[in-house]
Amino acid sequence: MNTLVCMEVKKIELTSDGWTLNILSKRVATITDPLGIRKTSYFGFNNEKDALAFQNYILEKSLCTRATVRQSERLTTNYECKVWSAKTELITFCATKDLETSSQESKEDAIVAIQSVR
Repeated sequence: MNTLVCMEVKKIELTSDGWTLNILSKRVATITDPLGIRKTSYFGFNNEKDALAFQNYILEKSLCTRATVRQSERLTTNYECKVWSAKTELITFCATKDLETSSQESKEDAIVAIQSVR
């Protein structure tokens, strides 16, 4: 069964003519043109090895037309995989997983903080 996840997308205007960076999670973002058409997607990683493994996987599975790994320019992670024509399902899956992981880590941090007060 599919689960519908509501994502709060942070939009950053890159140019005055409407190019926008859409941040879906700490590790997933897209860039859209002035018409709202997605041009590139970004997937963030802590290290180059994981970014390269992701790149190889999505190219092998034909989940995009092109992908390159670089030090992050769009995300706050150390490395990012810049992807062209990424499947929407890939973007939503990765963003949802990242948000779930972030939410769980926040809960665990809160529990530790509460326990340290006791």
